[in-house]
Amino acid sequence: MIKIVSTDRIYNDIQVTLDARLKQIYQGTTHFEGDFCLQAEQKLCEMTGRKHAFLTHSGTSAIHLMLMAKGVKAGDKVGCTNFSCPATVMPIMALQAQPVFFDIDRHGQQSVQIDRPIDYLLVTGLYGDSFDYDKISNIDVPVLNDSAQSFGTLYKGVQNVKLGEASIISFSTNKNCPIFGTYGAILCDDDNLAQKIYLMRRNGYKNRDVGTSIQEIGINSQPQEDKAAQVLTSLERFSDWQIKRKNVFDHYDKCFNNEKIAIRPTTSYTTPNYHKYVIFVQDKYKFRDKLLAQDIECQLHYTYNFAKTEVFGDKQKNENFPWTDFYKRHAISIPAHPWLTKNEMDYVVDTIQKNVTEEDKNLCQKL
Repeated sequence: MIKIVSTDRIYNDIQVTLDARLKQIYQGTTHFEGDFCLQAEQKLCEMTGRKHAFLTHSGTSAIHLMLMAKGVKAGDKVGCTNFSCPATVMPIMALQAQPVFFDIDRHGQQSVQIDRPIDYLLVTGLYGDSFDYDKISNIDVPVLNDSAQSFGTLYKGVQNVKLGEASIISFSTNKNCPIFGTYGAILCDDDNLAQKIYLMRRNGYKNRDVGTSIQEIGINSQPQEDKAAQVLTSLERFSDWQIKRKNVFDHYDKCFNNEKIAIRPTTSYTTPNYHKYVIFVQDKYKFRDKLLAQDIECQLHYTYNFAKTEVFGDKQKNENFPWTDFYKRHAISIPAHPWLTKNEMDYVVDTIQKNVTEEDKNLCQKL
């Protein structure tokens, strides 16, 4: 089976370094915010150009804390994408704020045409690409960056994670900087905001001796050393993995363009991080099942239309979101991780070429 994620190959790649670090942690006494946490956070600052970085338990908790630290409260209108992982929207709902959904564009990136009143803007880059930041850089509301899929992506030569007043990263087995399970990070440049985030991820206080002098409302997202060691180890391998990811994407692009298979177009202003390789077919559920029967695992990124999802409210249920509908119906991710062999890539290409129909290929005209 050719998998979307190959956890055994990830482990084989980092085993020697990671095992030594975990042994050091489990035989020691520091399990929270120790040396590996500090090293990982410093490494993130170096790689992104941000002044401050804070590890969290997940990308979702990072979004939650970022919104809390910026003061999002019940009733506030938060502009966000209509198409993403639901974790983008869940923190908005948990704070009893109101999501205001914006469609994606043909590249799968959040539209930045702000045509309605909002109090905050949460922008999301999907598939390893970026939204067009210059079009929103001067709006008069705080811009917060859900860069869970954009770590390493360049927007006009600038790290996507550097964009906005604060940004977040997600680490998990399916991300381009993978770990086992999930973890996250918040990044910012403002010292006051950084102090709020630091306290908020520790339930709002610095230590157990503050008595009644608790300064913030927070949640438990204090980083643990064993996860921090995983993040640090992957960060150290990140550049090598990115080169291999690009090689996979280049191979697919060459083969699929020759066959006129519909692939997701990359924005002209972005250098992508090669996170997800997406093709378009008429019926992605049937196509997934056909490839699975031939030992190729694919995933449906994504199947959601937030504006039509009852749990997120119904204020925009009658609006049209044409590109959301297009991606929801046709977009499918194929294996593109850096541990694929040449034979596996060739098998993926050959199998897709044999299974796509002329009707599938006609989707090129809609892009």
